[in-house]
Amino acid sequence: MQDFKYFTYGYGLDLTNPIYGLYQPVLNCFLIVFPDYNTVVGPQLTAILSSRYLLQPIQLNTADNYTHNIIDNEICEKWTISNQTDVPIRSMMTGVSVIPAFHLISSTLTMDLLKIEKEKQWAQFCLFWLRFINSECQIPAAGIWIDSLIGNLDIFNVFDQLLPVNYRQFITKTMELLYLGQDLEKTEQAILDIINADDILQFKLKRFSQGYND
Repeated sequence: MQDFKYFTYGYGLDLTNPIYGLYQPVLNCFLIVFPDYNTVVGPQLTAILSSRYLLQPIQLNTADNYTHNIIDNEICEKWTISNQTDVPIRSMMTGVSVIPAFHLISSTLTMDLLKIEKEKQWAQFCLFWLRFINSECQIPAAGIWIDSLIGNLDIFNVFDQLLPVNYRQFITKTMELLYLGQDLEKTEQAILDIINADDILQFKLKRFSQGYND
């Protein structure tokens, strides 16, 4: 997993910051760990991945046995939480709120390990592009928001109209590709094809990518 180009361990330099994981109740494990759920990126990622799974955001650092190196993106599929009954599966389609973990326990994963690795990679791939969009493709006070319930692709056009046209087009198409995509390499190439047609986006991607995995 560490050789994957979009891999990050899932915790920042400041280990006192909250850490979150996206938990899949049916698989009974985590697919990704990251520190910035409480920004716009976290709800966006949960919504984008809802085309594949319903995911429940869990605050991990509230667990009584949490340390930053006990659960990260290398091994997050090996963990679940003791308070699984707190996950409101029936209401996850209408919006989700963060649930604090009480205690981290080993997961009894029943899914093929090769497949779960690909799903973890897809989640980290989507996180990279959502971070890029929110970091590099906006002007001050411009926001891109995904509705808590995805009903159709029109929601991908709901963003600040002050954004330059080329950014709006890139964001709309990228969100659509991430939501509907199945093959990582094909989706990546489709996004890069858009970026390679715009010198400014190329520059921004190069700047953003430098040190991303550090």
